[in-house]
Amino acid sequence: MTRRDGRIPLFTRLLTAAATGEDGAPFAEVLGRARQAEAAGIDALLLHDRQSAAPDPADAPHLESGTLTAALAVSTRGIGLVTTICTEQALPYHAARVLATADHLTHGRAGWQPLTHADPAAADNYTRAGSASAAERSARAAEFTEVLTGLWDSFDDDAFVRDRASAAYFVPEKLHTLDHKGDHFDVAGPLNIARPPQGHLPLVHRVADADDLALAARIADVVLAPADSGPAVRRTVRDLARQAGRDPDTLVVLLDRPVGDTPGTAAELRTLVDTGAADGFTLIAPPGPADAAHEAVLALAAEVRAAAPPSTPAPTLRARLGLPRPAGRYRSAPAAGAALA
Repeated sequence: MTRRDGRIPLFTRLLTAAATGEDGAPFAEVLGRARQAEAAGIDALLLHDRQSAAPDPADAPHLESGTLTAALAVSTRGIGLVTTICTEQALPYHAARVLATADHLTHGRAGWQPLTHADPAAADNYTRAGSASAAERSARAAEFTEVLTGLWDSFDDDAFVRDRASAAYFVPEKLHTLDHKGDHFDVAGPLNIARPPQGHLPLVHRVADADDLALAARIADVVLAPADSGPAVRRTVRDLARQAGRDPDTLVVLLDRPVGDTPGTAAELRTLVDTGAADGFTLIAPPGPADAAHEAVLALAAEVRAAAPPSTPAPTLRARLGLPRPAGRYRSAPAAGAALA
């Protein structure tokens, strides 16, 4: 799915490691990178997180993803911010509040990425005995998403009238409880936050195997795929989405693009999009010091943007990706003057 204005979606992981030999204010450094990525035309930053110590401390995320999202939300103006949520340890109601708040703070620039891979060390940190199977983790993530989106639909878009003249604040008929009872979660609802600006925040899912592909086809809006998967992965996930009853044009497939110094890169990426191999790309920073790796990503992003006609980025992350805004799952009866002051 190519955006009508021809803009190629570009994501990258925000590097949170401190520059070599520097001490002091890590957030100032990370914020600087985020603003530089925004200026270079990158559409969204992937804010990595994990629930245990990394084998290599140099590769560990240095800031918690949800808190970092909130800080960047009020410190950036246009770039998307994708928060990582571990669906094995988190609970949907808490995640729904955090993510809805992020979307309101950013005026529709937030996204979320479920973390579903096995991590025995993380399980130990949450006093759980061992890790669930791949099938169990996928089932939990799917139900987590179902609950999350249901909670975001607790209020209709027009529930809050805020009419001073009539002293009407919101329409009670446009508030809905969830009453979800499933295999993994039992959640009453409603959420105590208005519906997010994007309706549902875009769900970004990374695929590494067949199980990931099947899950992505069911629940994802944005699919991140390895560089070596080629055009087959986009065809596969679109076919699986169609089999699951979804419109495949409501999915965006981003191929990983390791950043190097190969000439003609922007033209190559345009060809991959035009031939249907990908909808866009996740720019993968090269190994080495964080600042140098970040600069390499910025250079490629600037090259891609310079090779295309100028365009004004859409205000929300969904709109930037060419994704429709989902309607709420409930259809309220028209308000008959009933309101709660």
